[in-house]
Parts: sequence; C-alpha cells; structure tokens
Amino acid sequence: MRNRILVNGLIILCAVGSGIAVTMKPWTVFNQQSLRAKERVRQMKEAESRRIKLLEDEDRAQSSIGKEERTRKAGFVGPGEVALNPDKK
Repeated sequence: MRNRILVNGLIILCAVGSGIAVTMKPWTVFNQQSLRAKERVRQMKEAESRRIKLLEDEDRAQSSIGKEERTRKAGFVGPGEVALNPDKK
C-alpha cells in the first residue's frame, strides 16, 4: 500500500513537472509579444501627441496672430510703434 502511494505521488510529480516544462515556451513567447505590443502602443501615443502638436502649431501659424508674429520677427514695425530691437530693420 505504501509503495503504491509513493508511485502515485511520483507519477503526479512527474506530470506536474512535465506540464510546467511544456508550458514554459508559450509563456515566454507571450511575454515577448506583450512587451513588443506595449512598446508599439507607446510609440503610437508619442506619434499621436507629436501629430497633435504639429497640427496646433500649423493652426497657430495660419491664424492672424501667427502671421503677425512672423512679420514682427522678420522686423516689421507698424506706424507709430517703436522697435524693441533697433538693430533689426
């Protein structure tokens, strides 16, 4: 009776060990794919935030305020105004 319990215990232990050994590779593949997916999601979010920033910058540049900023940087001084940087004309 005691030998039978020991043999059954060893069989169960071998079955559990082989089950763990067989499932190791799928879990490592899953972990690798999960890491790649997270990296791609991070890159996508960064690209989306850059796109939004560029769209906002373009909207500002096309607006009247943006056009005035560009002309002021180029050195435009309106009539009756004093230039802040007299070197630029």
